[in-house]
Amino acid sequence: MAIPIVGRCFADAQDFLEYLESVTFNLWRPRFVTVHHTGAPDLKTWENWQTRPKPVTDEQWMKNLAVYYATAVPGVKSAWSAGPHFFVTPKNICVLSPPNARGVHAASFNAVSWGVEAVGNFDSEKYEGPVRDNLIDALAVMHIAAGLQPDPFQKGVRGLHFHRDDPQTSKTCPGKKVVKTEMVEAIEAKIAAMTGGDDPSDVVKMAKAKPAQKGVVNTDGLNIRVTASGKAPVLGSLPLGTKVSVLREAMNGNTRWLGIEHEGEPGWVSATFVTL
Repeated sequence: MAIPIVGRCFADAQDFLEYLESVTFNLWRPRFVTVHHTGAPDLKTWENWQTRPKPVTDEQWMKNLAVYYATAVPGVKSAWSAGPHFFVTPKNICVLSPPNARGVHAASFNAVSWGVEAVGNFDSEKYEGPVRDNLIDALAVMHIAAGLQPDPFQKGVRGLHFHRDDPQTSKTCPGKKVVKTEMVEAIEAKIAAMTGGDDPSDVVKMAKAKPAQKGVVNTDGLNIRVTASGKAPVLGSLPLGTKVSVLREAMNGNTRWLGIEHEGEPGWVSATFVTL
C-alpha cells in the first residue's frame, strides 16, 4: 500500500508560493490550517541525522514518511490513506500529501484543513531559530495561496488552528512553548511583507450587468469574500444547498466569480461552486 506523495521541498518562501499557486483545486480545498510539531523526531535527533556519513535529506525523509504512514504497525497504528500536507524543517518547507486533497493529521479537522508539522518537540525544546522562521514563512504562504486568514478564530470553521484545539485529542501539540497570538501576529506581518498589503497579480475584470439570477451552492462551506479574489478576506461561509441571488459577475485571471446576496448581505464567491 502507498499513499499519495508530492515529495518536493522549498528553501525559499517565494518558490513555495509559486508552487502552491500552481495547484488546481477541485471540490476539496482547505478552510483553515492546523499546526503540529513532530514531537519525534525532536530537533536534537534531527541534528544527529545530519551528522551521519550519509545525512538524511529532507526529500528522503518525505519518502520515508510516506512508507511509515502507509504501513500498519500492529498494536500501534493502522495504515493511513494520506499523511499531513506539509513538513517544516530547519532547511526547507516540504510537501508530503497533495495540497488539493484531504490529508490525515487531526481527527476533527482532516476534512476541512491543511495540516503542517514542524520538526521539534516544543514542549521541551525552545520554539526559535530556523524551524520557527520557516514555519512562519510556510504559514504565511499557505494563507496567501488559499485566500485564508489566520484570525479571527472559530473552532472547526476558520482561523489558525493548533492540534490541541481538536476536541478529540489531549495532546499539547504544537507544544506548550508555542503561543497562538504570537504566531498569528508573525504570520500577518509576513503576509503583509510578501504582498505589500495587497496582491498585485490580482486583476479583476467586471462583466456587463445581467438580470439577477438564482443560484444554489453545490459544495459545503463555500467562502464568501469581500472582493472577487481568493486572497480577499472571508466574510462567512455557506452550506451545501444554500440559495443565493446572483447580481453580477467578474473574472480574476482564469477564475469566474459571482457577486451574490444572501440574507441581505453582499459578497463574492467562486462560480464553480454555485449552480445557476
